[in-house]
Amino acid sequence: MSCHHSKNNFVTNSTTISDTISAEIEIEVKYDTIVKISEPFILNEISCYWKHFLIIADYGLSDIIMELKENKTDRLIFRHFDYVKYEDDFNYKSDSYFDEINEKHFKDVNFDGYKDFIIRSYGSMPMTDRTNINIFNKQTKTFDSQKDADGEYLSDTNIDEIDTINKTLTTSSFSIEGVYRRKHHFDNNGKIKFSEYLSEDFFYLNDTIEKRITKYTKIINGKEVETKIDTTDFKLK
Repeated sequence: MSCHHSKNNFVTNSTTISDTISAEIEIEVKYDTIVKISEPFILNEISCYWKHFLIIADYGLSDIIMELKENKTDRLIFRHFDYVKYEDDFNYKSDSYFDEINEKHFKDVNFDGYKDFIIRSYGSMPMTDRTNINIFNKQTKTFDSQKDADGEYLSDTNIDEIDTINKTLTTSSFSIEGVYRRKHHFDNNGKIKFSEYLSEDFFYLNDTIEKRITKYTKIINGKEVETKIDTTDFKLK
């Protein structure tokens, strides 16, 4: 797939910053909006195409708006907007730009035979990053932010494993106090049978002892059916 259409729209934003000596210092940032449109391709039995709006600032790629549309009707199938922290995540100057996008972001994470859309959004620090998981809805033919067996969204900080043999999706997140993992078990129709939560929290009792609390929870249809808690003390060197 290649880009066959491109437009440039120039926008200028001015920001005023006051200092303690002069009255005002005006900083001007110029933006160039590039529109890239892919050739039609087949995804989940739908003929569709990408339309991407890339906001280019003086310092590089700033923001991106990704729209996936049905080819014949222009019906919006999916839309994602985000600021770009790492310009290398979107190699928009490449002739194979849309090939790279499709290869990187379309994965069947619920094992129903249809590709879903995953994309990472960056926070102010690694623990606030988020991997957005959007499941393809066969009825509406759009991508939804599906919830798990506990009513929480599948999206998490990281995707650790997509196990196609056992039909499990493992995600994780972390904080200053601990590490948290979620393992979702799917049936052949892409529905969650049950989820397993594993959390490891640790804190210092004193200068020589660290306490670690490990909790395992199994959840079916939003209900905890099994819980195990283990507490261990570790001596610090």
